[in-house]
Amino acid sequence: MIIVFWVLFIIFLSIFMYFLLSNYKMKKDKICKRWGRILTDNLIIEKIQINDSKGKAIICYLYISTDFKNYEKMPGVIVLPRRDKKYPYFEHWGAHFALQGYPTLCINLYDKKLSRKKFVNKYQKLLPKIKEKFCQNRRVDPNKLVYFGIDLGAEVALLEGLPDDDVKVICGYSMYLIDENKIKKWNNSEKVYLVHCKDDKIVSIADFEQNQRNLGLKDGDFLVFDFGGHFILGQEHSCAAFFSIKIKQKLKPVYKQIIKEKGRL
Repeated sequence: MIIVFWVLFIIFLSIFMYFLLSNYKMKKDKICKRWGRILTDNLIIEKIQINDSKGKAIICYLYISTDFKNYEKMPGVIVLPRRDKKYPYFEHWGAHFALQGYPTLCINLYDKKLSRKKFVNKYQKLLPKIKEKFCQNRRVDPNKLVYFGIDLGAEVALLEGLPDDDVKVICGYSMYLIDENKIKKWNNSEKVYLVHCKDDKIVSIADFEQNQRNLGLKDGDFLVFDFGGHFILGQEHSCAAFFSIKIKQKLKPVYKQIIKEKGRL
């Protein structure tokens, strides 16, 4: 009887572990599908390496839509994503802007070891170099740039974009509270658009509202969701649409009629 008991116990334990691991794998696969590679043949992706002051390679990914590959001098977007996720986690943002005709450069900011201050200082110093490299592309209009940032990336985008006349639009979500003294000297907050969620546990809604007051943002310059948290889960499409509308209104890109090639829809 003891042997039978242990045999049955091992069988039931094996079945339990199988379903437990299957459930974990399913959740992991869902996350990968949600934030993985964009399944489209309309994107040209180019890997670009830029070295920082210490010679460390910073990898960037340039996204161009094949429907706009013959365009020249379109507004360009530089994406500064979260620092705790690696490529291709942020590819959906690169695709979102590139498929609208904007050459888009995503910077792989993965660097969890640095403190907030060191991280922001590092990429503030590096962003002008990245911008210079980006603007060498013939498709990019160097006088019509968009900085789009997430989390600490939004802070870098704001601090570097405010004094830069080439940067016509600054978009950011889940941005930390910025020192008022760092932004009040720039009287051009009309190019800033922010998104935040009230239930953000990392950056409070009070901090967002303080940023809003310091920047002098008006109704229509920001979007606030009740739910979504720090990573705006479930609100990504609305957030993307809001920024896309503001970019188009501000930069007024000129589109040509796309001629359909034989054999393509």
